[in-house]
Amino acid sequence: MNLLPRNQIKTFHFTDCFFDGATKTAHLRYAFNEGAICFEETVTFNHAPDIMNEKREKALRQCLRLLHLAAGISYYKLYVPDEIRVDCTRLTKAEADFFNLFYTAGLGEFSYRNDLSLHIDFPFSETAETDFEDVPLKKRTVVPVGGGKDSIVSVEALKASGFLPVLFSVGRPRPIRETIEKSGFNAVSVTRVLSPDLKLFNERLSELGAFNGHVPVTGIIAFILMMSAVLYDFSDVALSNERSANVGNTEKDGRTVNHQWSKSLEFEKAFRRLTASVLPDFRYFSLLRPLSELAIAFLFAKTEKYDSVFTSCNKAFRLDESKRLDRWCADCDKCRFVFLALAPFMKKERLVSIFGKNMLNDVSQIGGYEELLGLRAFKPFECVGEINESALAFLALIRKDEWKDDVVCHTLKERVLKKYEKKENALREEVFSLSNDHLIPEDYKDVIGRFKEQTCDGLGKRH
Repeated sequence: MNLLPRNQIKTFHFTDCFFDGATKTAHLRYAFNEGAICFEETVTFNHAPDIMNEKREKALRQCLRLLHLAAGISYYKLYVPDEIRVDCTRLTKAEADFFNLFYTAGLGEFSYRNDLSLHIDFPFSETAETDFEDVPLKKRTVVPVGGGKDSIVSVEALKASGFLPVLFSVGRPRPIRETIEKSGFNAVSVTRVLSPDLKLFNERLSELGAFNGHVPVTGIIAFILMMSAVLYDFSDVALSNERSANVGNTEKDGRTVNHQWSKSLEFEKAFRRLTASVLPDFRYFSLLRPLSELAIAFLFAKTEKYDSVFTSCNKAFRLDESKRLDRWCADCDKCRFVFLALAPFMKKERLVSIFGKNMLNDVSQIGGYEELLGLRAFKPFECVGEINESALAFLALIRKDEWKDDVVCHTLKERVLKKYEKKENALREEVFSLSNDHLIPEDYKDVIGRFKEQTCDGLGKRH
C-alpha cells in the first residue's frame, strides 16, 4: 500500500459497495486520490436468513448505500481532505446535509484534539431522489448490548414490562457475551472488520502528517442496525443512551464539541429524518433518554445479577484482543464516573468487589475526579454523566460514614460543598426527574411509567 504524506492527498472517494448474499457480508470500499490509497472493510451479518423477495433486496441496497457513506468516516479522518467524491451513487440534498452534519459533529472531538477546522461538503444532485420501498418489518424489539450497566437496565426494564427483546451486538467481547448469557434472551451478532491497512497508518501518523482520533461509532452502528432490520426482520431498536449524552464537553469553531454526539437526541432525530423515507417501519430510539446517568445507576444497583460480568471500561473492548482487559482498569474517566455514580446506591463491599479496588481511596484519582466534578478543566471526553450528576453523587457520599473519610472524598469535600451545597435540592430534582424530550413510541409507555415510579425516591427525592 502507498503511504503518502498529507500534502499530496487531494480527494477522498466512496468507490463502491456490495452485499455478498452467500456470506451475508457487506463490502465497503474507499480511496484517496482516485485509488492511490485504497481501503475495504466488511460487515458480516452472522446467521442472517436469505432475502426472499425483490422489494426487501431493494431496501437492503438502500440501507447498504447509507452504511457505506457513514462508515467512511473511519478512513476520511486519516487525511481530512477538503474534496469528497461519491463515485458510486448520487446523493439528494437532504442526504448530503445529513452527512455534512454527521462528519462535522461526529468528528468534533477529533478536530478539537488535532486542532483542525473541518470543511465537510458532500456533493449532491438536484435531480437525485430517495428510492422508497415500503417493506413491512416484524414487530420486534432489539436491544443493542455493550456490556455496560445502561443496556442491562434497558433489558431488565423491558422484561419487567412484558417484552421479550432480542439482544444485538457488533462483535462479542467477553463482557457482551457474558451479559447476553446472564440475560437469558436470544441474540444476534454482526462482525465488523476494519481495513487492516488502518493499522499501518496509525503506526506512522507523524511521519505522514495523518491523523487519528475519536469517530462516532454509535452512529455507524445505527446504520448497521438499519441494515440488520431488513435482514433479521425487526422493527424497533431500543438504544440505551441517557439524556446526559446530549450535553457537550467544550466548544470549537462556534459549535459544541460532544464526545457522545452520535448518542445524542440531535443525532437520533437527524437519523430518523434521513431513514424514514427509506424504511418507514424502522424505529430507532433510546429507551433511557428520559433518564440521567445517576438515575440509571440507581436502577442498575437494584439487581446483583450482572455484577460479575458487566463493565463500561473501554480497555475491555480494545480492537486488539491481546490488549483487552477482562473488566475494569480502575484508572480512567469511565471507571471513575461509574464508580462514583454507583457508590451512593451500593454497599461499599459490593462496589469494591466489582472494581477490584476502592477508587475513592486512591490519591492518584483526585485529578480525574476534579474534572468530573467541574472543579477544573471541563467534562472529560468520555461517555460520562453531567457534572451536576457527579456533584450530587459526591454530596451524598461525603455524608455516608463508609465513604466520607476516603481520600478523594476528604480532599475535595470543602470545594464541592462550597460550589454545590446551596443548590443540592435543585440538583436532586433535576437529576431524578424524567425528561419528556425523546422519541420513544407510545407502545413503551409502561416502561417509562416504571422508570418514573422506581426513580422517585432517588437520593431521597419524593414526588
